[in-house]
Amino acid sequence: MDYKDLIERYWRAETSADEERELRKQLLQQSSLNDEERAARAMLTHARAPQQSVNIQLRHSTPRYWQVAFTAGLCMLAVFITIKFNQTTVYGYHNGEPITTLAEAQYHADRIFANLAQAELPTEEELMQKLFLLNE
Repeated sequence: MDYKDLIERYWRAETSADEERELRKQLLQQSSLNDEERAARAMLTHARAPQQSVNIQLRHSTPRYWQVAFTAGLCMLAVFITIKFNQTTVYGYHNGEPITTLAEAQYHADRIFANLAQAELPTEEELMQKLFLLNE
């Protein structure tokens, strides 16, 4: 069989292993080859060459518990510091605004108690009427 027919069959993947060996041998003997024949010779030569392999060994490492504990501790410390230093104490609200200083809270408390001392308390009769009759 002519090696040019074998090349055509090789490109269509219709050759057997024996035919590919024969084609490779014929292509190696030829001195002048066209581009298609040189490509077929290169592919056949490469396919026959021993392939380099890489030996990969996987190691199963045991977890290092001290690293896990140290990392968890650092995370907890970071959360604690974030909460502690970003926390604003609110003592109360006045007209919907938060009161965040102790002096301001004391001021508003004093005003409330001063206003209570000056207010007129309803009589017992007026109080009972408001509670049970729901009249203003």
